[in-house]
Amino acid sequence: MKRINILILLFVGIVGGLSTTSCKKSFLEKPKGGSVTVDTIFDSKNQAQYAIAEMYYLCIRGYFPQTYDGCRPEAITDQLYIIHPAYDWASNTIGTGSYITGNMSADANCDYGFGADNGPGYGWHYKGIRQANLVLKNINKVADADANWKTDVKGQALFCRAMQHFEAFRYYGGIPIVNKPLDGDSKIEIPRSSVQSVVDSVVKWCDQAASMLPATRASADFGKVTKLAALALKARILLYAASPLYNTPANLKAEVSGARFGDGRDTVLAYASYDQERWNKAAKAAKDVIDNAGGAGVSLLNTGKPLTTGETYATLGDYESVWNVFANQELILVNTANQAGSGFVWGQYLSSKLRLAQWGVKNNVPVEFIQQYEKTDGTKWTLPATGADLPVDIAALNLDPRFYQTIAYDGKYYSSQRGVLAYYKKGDYATDGNLASSDAGVDGYATEVYKFVARVDNMTDNHLAWPVFRLAEFYLSYAEALNEYQGPGGDATNYLNLIRKRAGMPEKHPADAGSFRDAIQNERTIELAYEGHRYNDLNRWLKAKSVLNGTLHGIQTTARKGTDGQLKRTWQVVPFVTRVFPAKYYYVPFPSKEISLRYLGNKSWDGQNPGW
Repeated sequence: MKRINILILLFVGIVGGLSTTSCKKSFLEKPKGGSVTVDTIFDSKNQAQYAIAEMYYLCIRGYFPQTYDGCRPEAITDQLYIIHPAYDWASNTIGTGSYITGNMSADANCDYGFGADNGPGYGWHYKGIRQANLVLKNINKVADADANWKTDVKGQALFCRAMQHFEAFRYYGGIPIVNKPLDGDSKIEIPRSSVQSVVDSVVKWCDQAASMLPATRASADFGKVTKLAALALKARILLYAASPLYNTPANLKAEVSGARFGDGRDTVLAYASYDQERWNKAAKAAKDVIDNAGGAGVSLLNTGKPLTTGETYATLGDYESVWNVFANQELILVNTANQAGSGFVWGQYLSSKLRLAQWGVKNNVPVEFIQQYEKTDGTKWTLPATGADLPVDIAALNLDPRFYQTIAYDGKYYSSQRGVLAYYKKGDYATDGNLASSDAGVDGYATEVYKFVARVDNMTDNHLAWPVFRLAEFYLSYAEALNEYQGPGGDATNYLNLIRKRAGMPEKHPADAGSFRDAIQNERTIELAYEGHRYNDLNRWLKAKSVLNGTLHGIQTTARKGTDGQLKRTWQVVPFVTRVFPAKYYYVPFPSKEISLRYLGNKSWDGQNPGW
């Protein structure tokens, strides 16, 4: 397959004059200067492609860390523990150390930027929005392009603008809505809009984009948005909008205490009142994705192989195949940065210790998250405090097959290149395991996520692409929204169980809405693990304050010689870190520079979120 490098980094320099922001100006302003002008860029179809590529680079990020010293964004959730403070340098783009200890600030928040200056994430959203607006405004100037091509590009630009408004919304709540390139000489006068206005705008742009975009694209255009991608973004924001953080029912009002003003300013944080009909809109939008998937050549990857039995593509379980098989049928939209030459970042930091098999940051997995995986009979379990031999004990738990296709652990056979993984402290042996050490010393921490870490194909990264949208998300979104609107049963239960069946797990038939809510939230946690959903899922469900306040634990192994002289990996549960999640964390603070410009609020309010 010929792969288009939609995000080729060379394009960045060519169109830098269109997207680089002066350090003295706000992110919302149009930059000035540069030898490349709008007229020269949109003079021909060939030149305009550079502006389009830059738009993709800025807007279709997914959750792939695009900085040299980036770590996995899940480190601010309960999915990962990056050793604090030893590896704060590796996670500075998302402020992990300050975030997990309750010390996030306006100028070091978890909305990470990317690029030469790393920058606050807030500004990068508006760089992407500006680029999309420039494309929308100027694409008709291209003299050698036909009307169909221009319409397609407009659809892509509308999607990209919607995507970055959504990305900013999921952190901050109501944000300034910018639907045209701004004049760099004008005073900034675009205050925050209400949650309703932001959601309505993104939905409108998605509908417009869907009407302009093709259902399918040639393989050479893999990575470009389609009609289905526009429907997917619409479904995602409507699911968020229906959720308790924004659509708060009376019984959850206490959960947002400390994260609301208690006056008219709250329109930028949530809807004024709960409306169950929002769940119906979310359900219909998710069903539109499902119903249009076939016409887009998209379907659930389900060949009837729930188990991984080897280290070749043919022997991967279906779940593991979803993130290993390039351009597979389940993917709706992906970030193709890895195909554009940034694989070093992927291999060096996203994958860390396991990928390098020597030095590395290590993506430690807390016990609390491991216990989200059920046993294969569908029951819950609790890890004992100690054990005699970790790989034997983990196998005996007989967990959801997705656990074994996601989490690496001491004593697990990984690949012909890595063999059996050795995270243990030396104990009775002469040396520690080769994966036992870190910059903080020998720790013996025994679990690490390996989802998106190359294992097959001689551990090359070429087959990896970051899923922005895949179909399984919308099966689960449909089930969740249906349950909240009309209760369990019917399609809600059916779509929950289609995902469980693919994974090799037994069906569930919760009898009431509360039980189904627990089931679907857990299913989403497992199915979409390490794909960038957990942060916002915990927030929108108003569960972050309970889940992320307290101590996260890990498994530590020590090598012992058994009576037969063979290595036994004895283990114990040890504390990782005590986490703090203040209620104000439900909305991220705007950078102080933006607050100082006084455009976000009004005469009596600077526009900052509650508590900051």
